[in-house]
Amino acid sequence: MQDIRWSTFWFFILEILLFLIISNMYSIKDGLIVCLLSLSCLLLLHTFWIYKLSKWLNNPSLSNLPHGTGIWQHIFTKHYQILKENKKSKKNLVSTLDQFTRAAEALMDGVVALNENNEIIWSNRKSQVMLNLNPKKDTGHPINYIFRNTDLIKYLDKGDYEESIKIDLDTQSNKIIEIKVVFFGDEQKVLIAKDISQAIKIESDRKEFISNVSHELKTPLTVISGFIETLGGMFKANEKNHKNILKMMGAQAYRMSKLIDDLLLLSNVESSIFQNRSEKLLINTMINKIKKDISVLDAKNHKIKYQINNDLKIYGSKKEIESAFTNLITNAIRYTDKNGSVTISWGLINGLPIFEVRDTGNGIEQKHINRITERFYRVDLDRSRDSGGTGLGLSIVKNIIKQHDGELKISSEVGKGSSFKLIFSKESII
Repeated sequence: MQDIRWSTFWFFILEILLFLIISNMYSIKDGLIVCLLSLSCLLLLHTFWIYKLSKWLNNPSLSNLPHGTGIWQHIFTKHYQILKENKKSKKNLVSTLDQFTRAAEALMDGVVALNENNEIIWSNRKSQVMLNLNPKKDTGHPINYIFRNTDLIKYLDKGDYEESIKIDLDTQSNKIIEIKVVFFGDEQKVLIAKDISQAIKIESDRKEFISNVSHELKTPLTVISGFIETLGGMFKANEKNHKNILKMMGAQAYRMSKLIDDLLLLSNVESSIFQNRSEKLLINTMINKIKKDISVLDAKNHKIKYQINNDLKIYGSKKEIESAFTNLITNAIRYTDKNGSVTISWGLINGLPIFEVRDTGNGIEQKHINRITERFYRVDLDRSRDSGGTGLGLSIVKNIIKQHDGELKISSEVGKGSSFKLIFSKESII
């Protein structure tokens, strides 16, 4: 800009000087004619270079760039530099895009890029096969118009992509995919589709195996327990040693039987065998039944308090909920020392039905809190075995409350006790 201004400035100075010289030597008319002629020449020169520039812009190339004079040389040089930089940037961009495309194509999961309107921007081959997408026809169209699935439509409309969803593509072939949406850029999204059919089949086979093995073990174990009991009655009172041995054998047989029962229950809960979770549950009646059962088991004579809302009823599976409540109560009694107290409460807190068991036991260290719901995880292995625990109770409770769209919340303080809450949803209230 500085060069242009100065060039224009000096041109007009020369024009004025030329006009003055010609006017003095000849006439004002002759001075004007000479100035107009010089301006016309300059205009023709600029028109020529504008033509050259326009022609070059129709087919820009580094090889055919014109070489101008004066200010036009500066303009053409700048265009040359810009074109060179753009060509380099384009080359780098194409290379990066090519690498990204090849990486995305190599993925085992389906990847679909969507804009803010859920219109398909790009998709890899895996997603095209998995979701039956045609890149030529479907690009630029909303994915929910092409892949018609009610669950996917609800998921996309919801806009909350914290969790993934599972979609049954084909009930006959048991084709199941897991879909997760991740935001990137400005309101753009990446839809990731993963085939989990095999994983689900393996998990289903595992649960079926546990169930079948447990059933197979149940019968011979029952027979063994029966024979141990029979043999115990055959010994005389002075044969204490034999009786003690049989007593220990009976205790271990009972423990194995309890373990099998818990394995079966856990397998059933995880497999959703109990389909009816819409029974009308009278929780106060259920707790009264549990109260009678634990009075027999409570050898330590704990102080047990009840804070029950008798009017609060929910929908659910009676067998599952009763099992969850019993597990939490017996755990509290089992791990609370003599003269300790256990408080059982049922009621509404912030509009949510909550069942809580609080104890004054030894408490649990924070490092164990997130793991105690894992199968067979024990904080104190020796104490757990001595108390008759199987290591499956809290895992069963967690799965049961999950199947009821609720949450298990655990809090504890070492030396003061623990709290176990089963938080049900508002929708479960009758």
